[in-house]
Amino acid sequence: MRKTASLQQPIADTVRLMLHEDEHGAYLFGYKTLVDAGCQWDTWFETIADAEEAAFEQYGVSAASWVPVADPLPECQHDWIAPVRVKGRSEGTPSGSYFEKLVDGQWVPFDSLF
Repeated sequence: MRKTASLQQPIADTVRLMLHEDEHGAYLFGYKTLVDAGCQWDTWFETIADAEEAAFEQYGVSAASWVPVADPLPECQHDWIAPVRVKGRSEGTPSGSYFEKLVDGQWVPFDSLF
């Protein structure tokens, strides 16, 4: 499960948040841009309720402010909305500084600006 919310006012350069819950717990991602991008920071929580509470207490994001987004495809970055992955991850040889984006069914090199 993933969902995103924009802040009413920036707080410490953060303008958007995303929550991502998986079998290990929940992540709260923070972004300095409203466009889809890699996060600037993340925090792990044991439960989605804990992450939602932190988002409300620290950033004023209410439960009604969250907008659902699709879960990431396998091997894709959890903090991007679009399907973006580390180049070589699917072959078992990830190159941490190079990304690929799924465009029209094809993985193409992608230069992340954020």
